[in-house]
Amino acid sequence: MIDIVSSEAFERVKLILHDIPGGAEKALYGVISRATTTIRKVSLDGITSIYDIKAKDVRDRKNTTINTKTQRVDGGVVGHIHYSGNLIPLYRFGVKPREPRRKSHRVPINIGGNWVMARPSVEVRARQRKDRPFARMPNTFVATMRSGHTGIFQRPSRNTSAIGERMGASTAHMAGTADVMKKSDVAAQEAVVNRTEHEISRILNGWGR
Repeated sequence: MIDIVSSEAFERVKLILHDIPGGAEKALYGVISRATTTIRKVSLDGITSIYDIKAKDVRDRKNTTINTKTQRVDGGVVGHIHYSGNLIPLYRFGVKPREPRRKSHRVPINIGGNWVMARPSVEVRARQRKDRPFARMPNTFVATMRSGHTGIFQRPSRNTSAIGERMGASTAHMAGTADVMKKSDVAAQEAVVNRTEHEISRILNGWGR
């Protein structure tokens, strides 16, 4: 969760708009609402600049829920941005190869107790952050299911009895990392400063009364 508190802006707004009933609260509400919208965009931009994932996959409703709220509290106004959702399939991050692919040579594979010669799937290399190299993922492969869903799957091993899809980080985790939070904090401060004067002028001119 990202919180935006308007303590410094509140003092300035209160000083200038103290003669206008409800003026300070209305101005602050406008300041924090705009800051919340700005931070939502900046945090999503921060995620895609640091993580090897496309914005549409971060925003996908199957993966992410983003709730924003601006509320009045004693002494000012507070904005909240809350990220929640499921782990995002690892396939949505940096993956090589992107499409199902098999090796050119055949090897013996035991299928239901019978040995057959088959071409194994190409092993996957993947990464989540752009500043990390692609890492080998033993016993994994890219496949498209009958439903049309493409993903990275793990072959059964001594620890797992069935094939399972490999998952990556959630949007909440990525938005909460230090690098993304730093970008969001800077954007919050700039948005509050830039919007405060605009909201003060708006109330003084009678636009928000």
